[in-house]
This record gives sequence, C-alpha cells and structure tokens, in this order.
Amino acid sequence: MSRTAEYLTELAEDAGIVAELEALTDYAAYVGSAEYAVESFEDAYAGEWDSLEDFAHDQLMETDDEYRAAFESCRGWTPQLDMIAWQCDYFHTSSGHVFRSV
Repeated sequence: MSRTAEYLTELAEDAGIVAELEALTDYAAYVGSAEYAVESFEDAYAGEWDSLEDFAHDQLMETDDEYRAAFESCRGWTPQLDMIAWQCDYFHTSSGHVFRSV
C-alpha cells in the first residue's frame, strides 16, 4: 500500500467511512485532495451504479412523478436523457461510483 493510500485509509478510519474505502479512493483521485475528499464524501457520494444514465433514470423514477408515469405507461419507451446536464452535476467513476458536485 502506498503512503498516499495509507494516509487516506487513516483519514477514512478517523472519519468512520472505512466501509466505502474504494469509493473514497475514487473520490480523492477525482478531487485531488485526500483531506477534502474525506470532508465532503458524505455529501458527494450518491452510490454505486452501472452507468450515470442508470443513476439518472433511477433518480427521475424516484423524484419526478411525470417521468415515472410516462415510463410506466409506455412499455418499451426508452427516455432520452440530457446526459450532458447530468454530467455537470454528477461524476461516474470507472468502478461505478457516482458523486454529486459539492
């Protein structure tokens, strides 16, 4: 384990977020600061998804009644999501973790 990984592990243990160490490591690499990653991880972490589009669809199904109604009533309909807009607010890592911009 590198010194950076050891340092991040120590910070994660101190903050009580050891269970999501892989996600924290991805986030620290993305934001470029172990300290900031630990400080903002809980606000930023949105979970693990196969793709950002899957995450967006799930979020819309949970929060947008019109979207959910249209999706449920039109079997076979594939919604066209503005993924550029979602990418402005969220980041999806190669290991599947999604983070919101904070």
